[in-house]
Amino acid sequence: MEEAKDQFAIRCDGLTRKFGGFTAVDKLSLRVRKGELFGFLGPNGAGKTTTINMLTTLLRPTEGTAKVAGYDLMDQGEFVRSRIGVVPQSFALFEELTPVENLWYLGELYEMDRQTVAKRTDDLLKIVTLYDKKDVQSGTFSGGMKQRLSVAAGLLHSPQILFMDEPTTGLDPQSRIALRELTQTLNQTGITVIYTTHDMDEADKLCERIAIMDHGKLKALGTSAELKEIAGHSHKIELQIERCDDRLLEELKRMTGAISATYEDKMVELRVKKLKHDMVHELSDYLHRRNIEVDNFRITEPSLEEVFIKVTKKELRD
Repeated sequence: MEEAKDQFAIRCDGLTRKFGGFTAVDKLSLRVRKGELFGFLGPNGAGKTTTINMLTTLLRPTEGTAKVAGYDLMDQGEFVRSRIGVVPQSFALFEELTPVENLWYLGELYEMDRQTVAKRTDDLLKIVTLYDKKDVQSGTFSGGMKQRLSVAAGLLHSPQILFMDEPTTGLDPQSRIALRELTQTLNQTGITVIYTTHDMDEADKLCERIAIMDHGKLKALGTSAELKEIAGHSHKIELQIERCDDRLLEELKRMTGAISATYEDKMVELRVKKLKHDMVHELSDYLHRRNIEVDNFRITEPSLEEVFIKVTKKELRD
């Protein structure tokens, strides 16, 4: 069949999945650009994995339409599957087999020729830094090594789109960092990456655009910076001082253009939409002239968790 053309790697319109009376994904509509590292962010039960299962043809949508790699999800599932790779949350390969044996087995399933499988196996095991373990049983690997092998398996047939479903869950910090770096490297080669996670910090550092899901619905969509604007603040300025009366608090609010100013437990908190380049100097100079000693001075950006609380009206659930 002639290769389908589309400027988007994924397009969904009203994608819905119900299990009896329960709606796991509710009228999801979005576009993912080719070559994008796109994140689905949300707590467990938000609908992320169900969405991935539909987009990878493991689950049939109850309603709605979608195109993946230019092909219709309902009617052209075979072509969709030939152009996607999947890295599941849990290790799904054979633990009694070595990395080479696992990849050769998958090559047979994909009906790839042996010469191609041999080259791809060597290349991929080097990319995921498992070449020196190529003949060791996979069941002896650490969690991070198993996930890297899963990445190699997902890439064996040179997919256009790689789905990664909470791949760092349960990994130690070093393995998490290594897998994130590998994901970024793969994306830089032109592979579209769809990355689901419930880790706010991970999504913030990794993804170009992020969709926040909760209770099966798309709550917000944009870059990290765009999402943080939803929270209503861009920066938080904290000043630890011994005393602060209403007059001083009002003056600090006026100087910084803060939309809110509070003082509690010897800490002034100012919320500002835009941080002026000379604001730190102005504040320091003003407090020095007033002979006000500052024990701690900190400026932070809002976190994606603040955005999540803003759009879902609740704390992050695990």
